[in-house]
Amino acid sequence: MRTYLRVRGAHADEIAGEVVREQPLTIYVNSEKFLTLLCSPLDLEALVVGYLWMEKIIGGLDEIRHLEVSPVDGRAEVTLAHPVTLPTERILTSGCGGGITFRIDHRLFPRLSSTLRVRPDALVQGMKGLFAAALHYKASRGIHGAALSDGERLLLVAEDVGRHNAVDKIKGAALLRGIPTEGRILFSTGRVSSEMLLKAARMGVPLIASRTSPTEMAVALAEQLNITVCGYVRTDGFNLYAGNGLLLGEEVAAPRG
Repeated sequence: MRTYLRVRGAHADEIAGEVVREQPLTIYVNSEKFLTLLCSPLDLEALVVGYLWMEKIIGGLDEIRHLEVSPVDGRAEVTLAHPVTLPTERILTSGCGGGITFRIDHRLFPRLSSTLRVRPDALVQGMKGLFAAALHYKASRGIHGAALSDGERLLLVAEDVGRHNAVDKIKGAALLRGIPTEGRILFSTGRVSSEMLLKAARMGVPLIASRTSPTEMAVALAEQLNITVCGYVRTDGFNLYAGNGLLLGEEVAAPRG
């Protein structure tokens, strides 16, 4: 809880309210320092598991013998059932919170084959559900959310100051709870950049929907990897940038031009 001034025109009021929290989290794998993430101190175990899976350090939860996360000193200790050579060529992403990835080559990701087809109202309801479940967003704003859906209900919801971290938490929580991510819908409140698109591809997610926009590179990757990308999802519509995962009925007029 913080105290701050809320200025509206010529008036200022002293307000006591929540401000979004952020902290560094340093991950050690087999006692070797891997990297430090900037993140929200929420669901840190899911973040660590999801990030290690996304970066192909692990292929499944069974490879982790021990995981201990200390939110006090910002340290995560991971012991694997096997030795591992940690990647060192870091790529700074376009994400808030200082996102880092080691694998951005789309050739590492096979083209998805999916029969998922959803009606547009599933996107609207899913985005509504994400904001309704985003408790920390309601309290402080300034935090991103992500959700995994089967087209009818939200299976998982995660929040973090970094939109990439929120998606990593979704995958980590899915691994911890035994929930498959393949063939699902990924919702995000943040921009769909190339690395966000590749996270969806790695998860086997054929449709990603965002409150805001994708980048041109993300759209190009989506076309190559057979992923449907929708942006600016609102109650009255959305933008369809790539893919054929939506069931557009007769009520949607044919495009002009």
